[in-house]
Amino acid sequence: MRISHSSYSKYLDSIKEELIGEKFNSALLFNSKTLVIPFMEKPKEVLIIDLNSKQPLLFKAKSDMFFSSFENKFINKYRKLIGKATLVDLDLAKDDLLIHLTLESLEALKVYKLIVQLIPNNPNLFLLDEKDKLIAHYFSSKNKTFEIGGKFEIEKNTNFVEGEQELNNELITKILDEEKEVRSKDKYGPFLKYINNKIKAVKKRIKAIVNDVNIASKNLIFKEIADEILSTEINLKLHKDVFEFNGEKYSLDSSKTLLENANYFYHKTKKAKETISRSQINIENAKKEEQEYEEILAEFNQGNEKQKDDIVQTYFNFKKKKEVKKTNQNRPWKVNLNGTIVYFGRNASQNDYLSFVMKIDREFTWLHIKDKSGAHLVIANKKPTENELLTACELALLCSRCTSGEITYTKKKNVRRGHVLGEALVKNYSNVKLNNIRKETSNILEKAVRCD
Repeated sequence: MRISHSSYSKYLDSIKEELIGEKFNSALLFNSKTLVIPFMEKPKEVLIIDLNSKQPLLFKAKSDMFFSSFENKFINKYRKLIGKATLVDLDLAKDDLLIHLTLESLEALKVYKLIVQLIPNNPNLFLLDEKDKLIAHYFSSKNKTFEIGGKFEIEKNTNFVEGEQELNNELITKILDEEKEVRSKDKYGPFLKYINNKIKAVKKRIKAIVNDVNIASKNLIFKEIADEILSTEINLKLHKDVFEFNGEKYSLDSSKTLLENANYFYHKTKKAKETISRSQINIENAKKEEQEYEEILAEFNQGNEKQKDDIVQTYFNFKKKKEVKKTNQNRPWKVNLNGTIVYFGRNASQNDYLSFVMKIDREFTWLHIKDKSGAHLVIANKKPTENELLTACELALLCSRCTSGEITYTKKKNVRRGHVLGEALVKNYSNVKLNNIRKETSNILEKAVRCD
């Protein structure tokens, strides 16, 4: 609903005598739509130019808010040219919601004009010099351009429509509350999105872990099936498509013998047990992380603006992902296996860069010595040969200063960064156990070079 011109004219007349001759501090940008000009000698009073598109207004208000200013070209130009100023005149046009403010800069001793065009859904703000040349504009009409430095003339509103809304203290309070909400969204929207996305991600992770446990629990039956296969008097070298157990039929890999299928079922059971055993710790860690974010959010919602700024500075600005650049310290190494490159790291920094920063195909094969700290390796091949995989596993042992052990391997896409530098969290992996390292592999390692 539009503000009544007659009501608004009476309001401005009632505050004009107080405002003329008053000294003001430099303007601040309260949010993307609202300018605030504080009184210099009345610290709890401000002049507000609200460019809210539905009902733009200029009004005086009492406020004990202390806040930082948003930045844009208009407010920067205002501060540079005018800064602290005395209000010389204020005038509302007849039959038009158009306000002229005349300001004299206390520092430059020059006169400037501020024109506020309070058109609903299309407000405008213009800054002119004493010769009526346009210096800057804000929220100017999209269907008309204004030449900076040129003579400025405002067109008379020939389509003036009288409003019905009366301006009173209740409406001013409502407008201030709305602009505070806009400021909060402008200033803290990215932070709140960041925290809420973190909470959603943790809940999604917990759900995925629970789902993995459910699947793993069902897979425990494969041990019983394997036991049943081995206990039957059937030839274990046979190839079969299905095996019946407790009245249920289970598919077998017909390319493998019954003994190989049984061993595969034992392997699946082992992986299922490993999943279940580490799931509780993973769920506890995830719930702890979720609680931390919930506490941050609760503390934020209860704080004043300064406290909120401190929280944002602590938990948002410093936790943004920073671009990691390749340096002499984190550059990985590489060897050439007859045309196939194998990359590897020799310290935590190189491991982290190779696994999580370096731009290589996520389908490549990733390796690491099992249950020990050691090198990360990547075979630059989506389907490495048996010899390439064996050589890479031996390199993993050598780079981890071991002569025997078990190597974990998987697709690079199944590896994600842990909580400390160089830590890797792996899923959907397989293991290879080695008892010795071939001499030719040691020779290959001696020819390793740093990545470009």
